[in-house]
Amino acid sequence: MYNNKSLKTNQDSNSLSFESSDFKSVTQILNKPVFMSINKKKEPFKIMAKKATRFKDSPDIFNLDEPTGEIKSGTDDFFLSGDFGIFNKEIQQLKVEGNVELNDGDTLKFNTSEMYFDFKKEILSGNKKIKGKNNNSSIESEGFKIINKENKIIFTGKTKLILANE
Repeated sequence: MYNNKSLKTNQDSNSLSFESSDFKSVTQILNKPVFMSINKKKEPFKIMAKKATRFKDSPDIFNLDEPTGEIKSGTDDFFLSGDFGIFNKEIQQLKVEGNVELNDGDTLKFNTSEMYFDFKKEILSGNKKIKGKNNNSSIESEGFKIINKENKIIFTGKTKLILANE
């Protein structure tokens, strides 16, 4: 800016031009951010990441590197991780992609490539292939939906279940 006017230079002379619109995509980078809230049952959830990037034109959306999450459901704790994620703070929704894992820190473990979590509706879902394991039992399915309010897990599409005799 020079005298409150945009500075323009000639592009042919390899010089830069700055307009106010050039700064619309300026980002904010947060290192090791933690997003915390509670659901309607006053149970906490927490989302963390190695790094979060927020673009100026969409301040409620965070692009997450190596996101992890902790979700409390009754007396159970669940842990979520993946390679990348997008958290929309305004509508309380999280999408996690790449090597996604959901587990209870003990014997229950699910792996998929993409998972969505709607914190307001308390629904965790995905329409990509999922593999699950609990003790010696296993399940494979084309998709799933976990409804926290009803303590339900629904597997969609072709599903293969192997129950172990324990």
